[in-house]
Amino acid sequence: HHYDLTADFYQLILDPHMAYSCARWESDEPGYTLADAQRAKLDGICRQLRLAPGRRLLDVGCGWGSLSLHAARHYKAEVTAVTLSAEQGAFVAGRVRDLGLTDLVTVRIQDYREMTGRGYDAIASVEMGEHVGAGQYPAFCAHLHRLLADGGRLLIQQMSRGAHAPGGGPFIESYIAPDMHMRPVGETVYLLETAGFEVCEVEAMREHYVRTIRAWLANLEEQKTVITRLIGAQQVRVWLLYQIGRAHV
Repeated sequence: HHYDLTADFYQLILDPHMAYSCARWESDEPGYTLADAQRAKLDGICRQLRLAPGRRLLDVGCGWGSLSLHAARHYKAEVTAVTLSAEQGAFVAGRVRDLGLTDLVTVRIQDYREMTGRGYDAIASVEMGEHVGAGQYPAFCAHLHRLLADGGRLLIQQMSRGAHAPGGGPFIESYIAPDMHMRPVGETVYLLETAGFEVCEVEAMREHYVRTIRAWLANLEEQKTVITRLIGAQQVRVWLLYQIGRAHV
């Protein structure tokens, strides 16, 4: 439910791409910014999915549209962006119109399970799988497998937790995302393979995640007065605790 906070809020803590997921920090230079790191992440995803003009991408849980718009603008992919959030869907549709990408990007506000057909060359799920739920995750993997064309590529970017502490944790489940569930990486790989996928590459991004969170936390603290007017002091306290806790991964 926290994804239905207004775009005005997220614009104050995220980078201009509006990427609400772990970035890829490819430099330690002082001038290397959160926006640079998010651009590197988006380019990396597009290259791994082998996106090119005419290739069809399904962006499951598209968020604020960072990947969908990047794939269309810079790789000329034909993108279907899916989100359950009306706030996000309206925002992404507006960006699509403003950037003149209506011929390349279709935005759908619907459940991924309502998607039908087959033939996507690539599917991406960037930090959405945590919200599928433990019981529904096998069906999630199976449905993505049905939607993907033969020889197509799937990329999952997803948070994980060790076997000693699965789930989302009491604080996150109580105040941020009650549906969040994380599991060990090996279990996710097993579920993907069981659904019929061949897992070709697995990469840990823990260090990148910590740097991303710290960048968001710095923005939150810098814009705290404005953000308090938007969402109230209690929500600000919740978000500060949320980011501080994640920065100590």
